[in-house]
Amino acid sequence: MSKTYKGDVTGNVVELNLLDANESTLPNLGTTTVVTRNTGPNDVTQVVGDITSSSGFYFDTSAKGLVIGTSCTTIGSNAFYYCQNLTGSLTIPNSVTSIGDSAFRSCTGFNGSLTIGNSVTSIGNVAFGLCSGFNGSLTIPNSVTTIGSNAFQGCTGLTGSLTIGNSVTTIGSYAFNQCSGLTGSLTIGNSVTSIGLYAFGFCTGLTGSLTIGNSVTTIGSYAFYRCSGLTGSLTIPDSVTTIGSYAFNQCSDFDGSLTIGNSVTSIGSFAFYQCSGLTGSLTIPDSVTSIGSYAFGNCTGLTAVYVDTPASSWIGTDALKNTTFSTIYTGPNATGYTSSFQGRTGLTIANWDNYPNPIPN
Repeated sequence: MSKTYKGDVTGNVVELNLLDANESTLPNLGTTTVVTRNTGPNDVTQVVGDITSSSGFYFDTSAKGLVIGTSCTTIGSNAFYYCQNLTGSLTIPNSVTSIGDSAFRSCTGFNGSLTIGNSVTSIGNVAFGLCSGFNGSLTIPNSVTTIGSNAFQGCTGLTGSLTIGNSVTTIGSYAFNQCSGLTGSLTIGNSVTSIGLYAFGFCTGLTGSLTIGNSVTTIGSYAFYRCSGLTGSLTIPDSVTTIGSYAFNQCSDFDGSLTIGNSVTSIGSFAFYQCSGLTGSLTIPDSVTSIGSYAFGNCTGLTAVYVDTPASSWIGTDALKNTTFSTIYTGPNATGYTSSFQGRTGLTIANWDNYPNPIPN
């Protein structure tokens, strides 16, 4: 159990929580967690063991310094929620295995780096949400399997790269939403199976390539919404079945090809809307059964479309609104295109002669 005592930096104990009657000695759990307060340079609170909301730091605006000791294995929900005057860097030691919901939520005073120890397996919902002062790069260690919803939402001060460990399976909704200072390329590892709603929405500072691992099955709505700095080609792997609405909306700096994996069944409305830098041909695999409104609208760099799904599954949605491609190549299952696009100036409907391989263009 958690043991708490107060004292000054000379070690003189001025307040002590007595041991339980059945405990004769304080367990040797490692170094204590030390919280320094604004009330005086020597006024500290020390906790041996895990930290919970009942440890007394929830909404404690007098706390100004925090060192988490190795006696701590769990940081509970709301443990330091709204301790907005905590400053400096924060290191989660290797002894910690879990960080609870809202553990450091709205701790806006941190103005240094954030280091997460290599034993943490789960990062709770809103764990570091709105901690806007953290700066530098962020590494999610290989031990982590789950990144909760809103876990780092609004950490706008992070100004370096984001590295996601290769054991993460779930990236929750809004997990990195509005982390606009993160830079460089982004790799979603092969262990990830789902990318939540708005997971990386408004991460406008990402300025390199995007790699999506081959275990992802769902890309949530708005997952990469307005990540306008991502560049290069974009490959949706064969593991993906669903691309949510607005998933890549306004990712305008992609400047290569778009490849959609052959397991995708649904492409949501506005999914690739205004990805105007995408170039070359677009192949819609025969697994696709529905394409939402304006899904590829304003993708003005596309030159041709290869499709092997009936026109009835998406015609009428304006999925190709304001595109400038000149040819739709239709495979053996692609029926209804001649009548559906009849009268469109400059558009040719042609047989996909070497199906399923695209025709070089």
